[in-house]
Amino acid sequence: MIALAAVPLTITIYRMRKAGNIKKHGVHVDAIVKDKRAVRIGKSPIDMLTLEYKDRATGRPYYGKASTGQGKFKIGDRMPVAYLPDDPAKYAVLKTGYWPVLVFCIILFLFVIFAVYKIDEMVSGKNIQYSGSLKHTLQREARKIYKLA
Repeated sequence: MIALAAVPLTITIYRMRKAGNIKKHGVHVDAIVKDKRAVRIGKSPIDMLTLEYKDRATGRPYYGKASTGQGKFKIGDRMPVAYLPDDPAKYAVLKTGYWPVLVFCIILFLFVIFAVYKIDEMVSGKNIQYSGSLKHTLQREARKIYKLA
């Protein structure tokens, strides 16, 4: 169960490191917003953008996607991206926020660890306090079982 909760955290950290590597070692260019599609995730409206950027060495166009808050970009606007010189198809949008997702994943992971601890405590019987009459009933039944064995 803990390993299952660690999956989103691991994926988020992997994506953050991958994007950080592209931002650090990549070629920085401006991408142009070519298409914009409004979608709604839950109650939050966002824009899904199609970006076009060009490889500086060859001039070949490459396409990418990004999501932003609704209305932040229009078609034709520029957005800073970085791409790997060896593989221009791998890019990272420079103004991305992984931090809220990372914080959420850490909170989820800690909650699962706490829940597993509490379930284990409940199943193993540690720190369970019985009321007086229940305690006596359990002791009496245990004596009966002990005598039968």
